[in-house]
Amino acid sequence: MESKGKQPRLIVTTYTGKDKKCIPEILNRLFISDPYAEAFEIKKNVILVYSTLSSIEAYGLLRSAPPSCAAKVFYIDLVVKIDELKTLFDSVTKILLNKKIDRFYVECINRGSNVDCREIEIGIGIAMKNFAVVDFSSYNIVFINIINDYAYVSVMNKGQEKFRSTPSDKI
Repeated sequence: MESKGKQPRLIVTTYTGKDKKCIPEILNRLFISDPYAEAFEIKKNVILVYSTLSSIEAYGLLRSAPPSCAAKVFYIDLVVKIDELKTLFDSVTKILLNKKIDRFYVECINRGSNVDCREIEIGIGIAMKNFAVVDFSSYNIVFINIINDYAYVSVMNKGQEKFRSTPSDKI
């Protein structure tokens, strides 16, 4: 699905039944800065967005005028084949050290793969044990979205992936 120098930049989850409507809404927003952006539904209610923009630029365009169909948007910091767990652990460690993050927690979301998310969460925690503290009340979250054979890594602030607030978010 990747073409012409475009890289996977965003994962967008949609509300149930809104997936078909969401792709045009996402692309209309991205075409402002990247007329060659593409989006594909790779799992039910999960859209992978390819762009020549950086992940943060693409995320910012969607954040500035959120698609009505988008439940969550994850910008992608890193993509690793899921069978290369050591590479995943080492790469996440480098990202966290570069961002000078000293407290974090990992949230792995398995979207239809035969991978044990708990193993990934623990592995990243162990890889970071001399550099940072795993703290479940931390503001920094390492999201690992497992889709097919790839791990899509996003290091975000708590709640940053959510594009709409609901009354239950305020409780």
